[in-house]
Amino acid sequence: MSKPERNIIKMEDILARNEKSNVLFFNYDNEAFMNTGIQESGGTPPFASTTTSPAGEKIPGKIGIKQDLVTPFAFYGTKKLFLATTNPSYPIDFMGKIADALKSNGSAFIQSYSSCMRGWRHSAADAVKIQKLATDCGYWPLYTIRVEDGIPTFTYYRGLDIDKEKFVEYLKSMGRFKHLFKPQFREKEIDEIIFLTEQRNKKLKGLIEKFGAEKPVDLYRVNRKTLEPQKHLQPGHGLCPGCGAGMVLNQLATAAQAVAGTNIIYVNNTSCSEVSTSKDNVTSWNVPWVHHLFESGATVADAISTTKKILKSKNLYDREIPWVIHIAGDGSTYDIGFQFLKAALIRTSSFVEMNEYLQQK
Repeated sequence: MSKPERNIIKMEDILARNEKSNVLFFNYDNEAFMNTGIQESGGTPPFASTTTSPAGEKIPGKIGIKQDLVTPFAFYGTKKLFLATTNPSYPIDFMGKIADALKSNGSAFIQSYSSCMRGWRHSAADAVKIQKLATDCGYWPLYTIRVEDGIPTFTYYRGLDIDKEKFVEYLKSMGRFKHLFKPQFREKEIDEIIFLTEQRNKKLKGLIEKFGAEKPVDLYRVNRKTLEPQKHLQPGHGLCPGCGAGMVLNQLATAAQAVAGTNIIYVNNTSCSEVSTSKDNVTSWNVPWVHHLFESGATVADAISTTKKILKSKNLYDREIPWVIHIAGDGSTYDIGFQFLKAALIRTSSFVEMNEYLQQK
C-alpha cells in the first residue's frame, strides 16, 4: 500500500502570503475548569476524576464523553475558516499551524492539548512526556480542516491510529485515572475510553477519505534557529511548574510574533492563563492585552477586529490593522461561553468576507 502524499508547508512561504485572518480563536484544553477548582467540563474525558465527578465505587469518575469541538465547526457552512488541533510536545507542527492560521483569510479556531499537573495529578517533570504520549497513543490526533465557501478539506499530521499499549500507559501516567487501576483493575471502563476514542478516530478517517486534500498529510518546515524568542509575554509565569499552558503560550507568542511583530491584540478570557499573567493588576504582556469574562471574550475579539476594519474603511484609522488572537480555557470554549464563541467564529469567517466595510486586511 502506497504512503499518502505529503504537503510540505514552509514557514517562509507562509510568512510571504498576503492573506490575513480576522481573528484566531485559540483554546488551550486542559480538560476541566482548572482555574476555579478542577470541576468537570465538556472537555473532560470519560471516567476522569474531578472535584465534581469524583471517582467512587459506584460512579468511577465522569459519566459522559469528551465533546468534539473542532470537527463540527467545519460543517456550519462558513465562507473561509481554518481549523486545527495542536500539541506543544510537537512544537514545529504547533507553530506552523499558528502561523498558517494567522496568514489565512477568514477566521480560525485552534484547539491545543495542554497538560495540567495539578488537575491531572502528575509530576511536573512528566508534562512533555504525557503530552507527546497523548498524540502517539491516538488520544489527541493532530489534523487540520480548511473551509472554503462552505466545503471542508481535511488533512492530518499524526495520531489517527490507536496504540492500545501506549493508551494504557497514557492513562496510568495520571492520578485522575488512578482509580481505574487500583484497588481493582476496571477493564470495562478502560476499554470504553479506548473504544470511544477509536470511534472518533474512525469518523475522522472517514471524513479525511471523503473530504481529504489531494496531498492529505501536512508537514510543516520551521527553522527554529531563525525564529526570534517571543517578546509578547514577559519571561516566567504564575502557572504551576510543568503547566502545559506555559508551553502553549510561549509557542503561540513565538509564532504570532513571526507573523505580526508587535502589531497584535490578545483577548484573554478568565482562565489560568489570564490570572497568571495579570497578578496584582500588573500585566505580564508587552503588547495590547484585554481580559474579559468567560461568556464574552470571543465576541470582544470579534468587536475589536470589526471596529478596526470599519474605522480603516472610513479613513478614521491610519495604521495597519492589528492581528487579533482570542485565548480561552475550557469554560469559555466548551460550556459557559460556547454560544458566544460559535457566533463570533461564524460571523468573522463569513459575514466579514461579505461586507465591504470589513474587507480591510
